[in-house]
Amino acid sequence: MLAFHCAAFVRRGEVMDALLFRTRVTALWLAVAIAATASFLLYVFMPGALEELLAGEMEGEALTDANLFLLAAFMVIPLVMAVVALLVGDGVNRITNLIAGAAYGLFGVFAVVSHVLEGGFNVHVLMAALGAAGALLIAGLSLAALQHPTSEPATPASGSSRPHEATTA
Repeated sequence: MLAFHCAAFVRRGEVMDALLFRTRVTALWLAVAIAATASFLLYVFMPGALEELLAGEMEGEALTDANLFLLAAFMVIPLVMAVVALLVGDGVNRITNLIAGAAYGLFGVFAVVSHVLEGGFNVHVLMAALGAAGALLIAGLSLAALQHPTSEPATPASGSSRPHEATTA
C-alpha cells in the first residue's frame, strides 16, 4: 500500500522512513482527536456546564450555528487529518500536516491562553493544551521531514517498471 504512494524507484530505507512518518503523524492526530473530545466531555461534566448548554450558552457566549459548527470541526479535523496522513503522497502529506498542525496548534494555544488569562484553568483546558501540543508536534515533525526529504527517486536496477525487490533463496 505504501509503495503505491512512493516514487517508482525507492530504496528500502526510504520506504520505511515514509511509513514511520505516516504512522507517527497518524497516531499523533488520533491522540489530538482524543484530547479534543475529552476536553469537550470534561467541560460538559463541570458543575453547571450542562445547564448552561441546555440554556443555549457555552462559557458565557450564545450557542449559534457557527459556534456549533466550529466545535464540531475541531473534533473532526484531527480525524480527517489522520486519514489524509495515510492516503496522500509524501510531499503533500508533509505540507498538509505542517499547515493543519500549525493552525490547529496555534488555535489551541490561543484558547488555552484566553482561559488562563480569565482565571479559569480546569481539566478541560489541560486537555485542550495537550491537543494543541500534539498538533504543534505534528507541525514540527512535518517541518523536519520537509527539510530532510527521504523519498528521492533512485536509479532503476533494470528496465522493469517495478521497484527492485530483494530475492530470497
